[in-house]
Amino acid sequence: MLVGGADQEQGILAQDLVQYKESIQEAIDKGVFFLLICGSYQLFGKYYKDVEGNVIPGLQIFDYYTEAINDRKKRCIGNIVIETELNNKKTKIIGFENHGGQTFDVTTPFGTVLLGNGNQFESTGEGFFQDNVIATYLHGPLLSKNPELSDYMIKYCLDRKYKEDIALQPLNDEFENKCREQLFCTFLKTQP
Repeated sequence: MLVGGADQEQGILAQDLVQYKESIQEAIDKGVFFLLICGSYQLFGKYYKDVEGNVIPGLQIFDYYTEAINDRKKRCIGNIVIETELNNKKTKIIGFENHGGQTFDVTTPFGTVLLGNGNQFESTGEGFFQDNVIATYLHGPLLSKNPELSDYMIKYCLDRKYKEDIALQPLNDEFENKCREQLFCTFLKTQP
């Protein structure tokens, strides 16, 4: 899992990451799972253009790119719910977004926005999803709020390691699911 930071930190991280580009690309090609949150999502694309117009080159592993809007006070911020498909099953993912960058040319979004903004203000798509890479603006606690996403990632990694379809023993997610139901009631105005 990789995360990001503010523009200045993005520049520092980008300078460090670029020296590992070939190794990162090789790991992705070999099926290593990557969860990229916010700034790292942006840096795996072509570039990130900050508020002042400075371009921070990305790793160019994927074809999308991100540009910040000129108004520092205008951000995609707040609770967000998306619908995605994990293991051939539709599921809702809950998170919190806080980004000024607007990401364009995403061919395979992580999910469809039900509440919130997504890749751009009032976007229908959120994040990027390709095989073993999930890139998203959904901050945390992303994994604890979404046990199905956690299970998906664990199963993917175990299947890859053991080269077989591993059947996970179900965990008791009753508490997490009650919390999710309450959040859905609050955010989406639905009944449990």
